[in-house]
Amino acid sequence: MDLLNLTSTSTYPESENETFELEEDDCHYEVLQPHMLVMRFWMVSIFGSTISFVSMIENIFLFLLFVTSRRHRRENLFMMLLAFFDIFVSMAYIMLMSVNVLSDVLMSPILVNVWYTYMIPILTISHIAMTSSSFLIVAASFERYCATLNTPYLRFAQRNRSFIALCAVFLGVVSKGTISIEFELVHHEQCIGQMMATTMKFRPFVFETQYHYLFRFWYRNFVTVFAPFFILLYLNIRIVKALTTYTTATVCLVTNGNTEDLQKRKASARAATRTLVMVGCCYIVSNIINVILTSLEQTNNELAVDYPDLYIILIDLVSLLTTMACAARLPIYLYCQPTLRREIFMRFKRLCVPCSKGETSMLERVPIATISEDKPKKSTPTKCCMHSPYETLL
Repeated sequence: MDLLNLTSTSTYPESENETFELEEDDCHYEVLQPHMLVMRFWMVSIFGSTISFVSMIENIFLFLLFVTSRRHRRENLFMMLLAFFDIFVSMAYIMLMSVNVLSDVLMSPILVNVWYTYMIPILTISHIAMTSSSFLIVAASFERYCATLNTPYLRFAQRNRSFIALCAVFLGVVSKGTISIEFELVHHEQCIGQMMATTMKFRPFVFETQYHYLFRFWYRNFVTVFAPFFILLYLNIRIVKALTTYTTATVCLVTNGNTEDLQKRKASARAATRTLVMVGCCYIVSNIINVILTSLEQTNNELAVDYPDLYIILIDLVSLLTTMACAARLPIYLYCQPTLRREIFMRFKRLCVPCSKGETSMLERVPIATISEDKPKKSTPTKCCMHSPYETLL
């Protein structure tokens, strides 16, 4: 059963003739590219589902870690929301992609009917989550860009972090929330008990109005696909260039006069910068195929017809790379943030082995490495620099 590429922002059919249509006297179901079914089963239903399940566990753990800490909720707000949305993206991969391919392998009408019952709402939620995540990564990278280059916008980005995060989520809802009203299910009584008992098609308004051309083509492609990709690419290049160009650090902050403490804060800031750069690079790598595919579709509407095998593989890769990027968040945090790594290990140890009261108190005193800026200590502050109250993180 062809999913119509519905897990990718660039994969909706471009005309109403490409929707699921069924003749009144025809209940025959034919698998799309049957010679590729076994390969897709192993790639999507087995490997992809395993990655998605691991990603769900990782991001549930990260979300609970961030949401239960007041400091994390304030300073790692973007990463907390990113973990929250990654849970839904990973879950949607299993429910949409894996079950879809599995139904073709088993040729199960029951599995197909169950898939259709939740397909539209889960599809909408997954797209909102993916789009919101991309805007959140851009917002976090912009704040890190401002901190790294010590721009005058840093104070605004830090003071309005909650508002910026809310705007990112709002854009995701506005951009993809209308997916829920774009499709409708068609039930065929003459095919009850068969694979074609239920099909799906676009609602008439999608192609009969300017909605498709203005909103789905221009807005969604350029605002939710091209813009986040190239903005994040630019920010990452500027950040990496700054980190590799400057050999000395200009740190402008309020400290307690302790040089060792200052060096630790600089190291923590650099670790936070590396974390955001790697998260951004994961997004860029996982979306390269999506951007290329979207560009090709705009120049060749018959791409799926001319190269069906390649097209299906690329669509499956787009979804697989997306969920792999979700699963890569925790390893990135563990690799780039030593202090956060210790906190994660201790939290995991507490889940596996209940600790005593004394051990619990010691755990609560462990310093937390944050992805955003560190707060200066309040003990006998002395100014080290007058250029800016913020670190340049170099």
